[in-house]
Amino acid sequence: MTQIVQAETSDAEAIGLFQTRCWEQTYRGIAPDEFLDSATAQVRATRWAERIADGSRRVLMALSDDGVLLGVASTTRADQAVDGLPALELSTIYVDERAHGTGVAARLLRAALEDEDAHLLVFSFNERAQRFYSKHGFHPNGDSQTDPGTGLEERRWVRRCAGGGGSRRAAVPRPGSGRLPGQVPILRRASTACPTADR
Repeated sequence: MTQIVQAETSDAEAIGLFQTRCWEQTYRGIAPDEFLDSATAQVRATRWAERIADGSRRVLMALSDDGVLLGVASTTRADQAVDGLPALELSTIYVDERAHGTGVAARLLRAALEDEDAHLLVFSFNERAQRFYSKHGFHPNGDSQTDPGTGLEERRWVRRCAGGGGSRRAAVPRPGSGRLPGQVPILRRASTACPTADR
């Protein structure tokens, strides 16, 4: 049974490595090599540690029973809605290719967003991700922008839920204390690809 738990700063290294592998397998040959080469696992781990520590993102992880990292999702919340967008943004979702089709991505998305209105940015070429988001109630709102790091076009998608937009619920607690045994070593051997990764 997959567990959805809140990430801790001690998980930042594993998340950084996981994200780097996702970007390599999904975007190499599409995004500029200079961007991918400069965004190392260590650079990303440092960013994740800062985000988790300062609370600027709510970061959730999907873990297998034996502690293997199967997916990561993060959200940010604006103090107030801007340009008619919901306050909640799905900033990140990555899922290990071995977990595709198992419902892990859907569970992670539900845990991250609950029943709230939300928005996200997704690369225009990423049709698989767009199908996933559409299945879960998101629709393009017509806005687009160029991602400053990659130069690739991103499109804004929005989900409106009846009765959504409530306050953020308590984070999902991690079972037991500390990181699950073997999480990082197992992750380092994991093969990942992330068609649902957006940023």
